[in-house]
Parts: sequence; structure tokens; C-alpha cells
Amino acid sequence: MSLRTRGSAAVDKAQLRLALLKSVDENLDLGHGLTIEAYTHLVNTTRATLEAHNTLVSNLEESRKTIIQMDKALSEMSERMLSGVATVYGRNSIQYSKAGGSNGKRNKKSSSKVAPVVAVFSTQPIQAAIANASTNGNGTTPLLQ
Repeated sequence: MSLRTRGSAAVDKAQLRLALLKSVDENLDLGHGLTIEAYTHLVNTTRATLEAHNTLVSNLEESRKTIIQMDKALSEMSERMLSGVATVYGRNSIQYSKAGGSNGKRNKKSSSKVAPVVAVFSTQPIQAAIANASTNGNGTTPLLQ
């Protein structure tokens, strides 16, 4: 998810307010630091900071896209390097394993295939269990009823 540039409703509103306040008096001073000059400075500083933020976001997005492209290029070259080792030394070689390749014959873990256990309770006769089954998987009823 990329960052978004942003605008500022507060800056837009303050610019309008500044124009309206200047229409009252160009050098309006309400005391306690509430002056046209201070207000203008804060509006301009906020706008400049917002522009700097948006520039950083834009540069960050460009950097993100560059990294994605470089990652793809690096992954592709990694695969090509491993394929090159396989071509020169073979996929069953020690060199291929050293380069990070996996030899399916050497690295396969032995897995014993055990048939699933089906529990039949001694209290339930086998014929009754078969009779309770609605179908045998192909839409027909079992033969042992």
C-alpha cells in the first residue's frame, strides 16, 4: 500500500480567512500575538511543510517502485545463476547443492504412507452400518443390505 499525498483543508480555509482579515485592516493586531503578520507566517509555513511532505511521499513511492524492480531483477539473476551451476555441474552434483539447489532424491524425507484407520464399533453390526450409508459414492446404494 503506497502513501498518498495530501491536501489541507485548514490551509485552504486559513488562506481565505487571511484575505478576509486583510480586508478589515492590512495591519490588524488583536493582541496576544494575533497579528496579520503572524497569521500569514503560520499559513505559509504550514503550506511549505505540506509541500515538503508531499515531495517526500512522491520520492518514497519512486524509491519503492525502484526496489520492487531491483528485487525482481535480483530474483531472476539468482535463478539464472543456479541454473548455470546446474548446467555446468549437473543437478545431482555437490556444487549444485552448495549453490543452494536441492536434489530431490537426496533431500526427500521418507514418508510412510499409512492407510487411514476406520473405526467400527462392536456395538454396531457391520450390516447395519452399511445399511445406514446412503450411497457408495456413485449415487447408488451399497449391495450389502
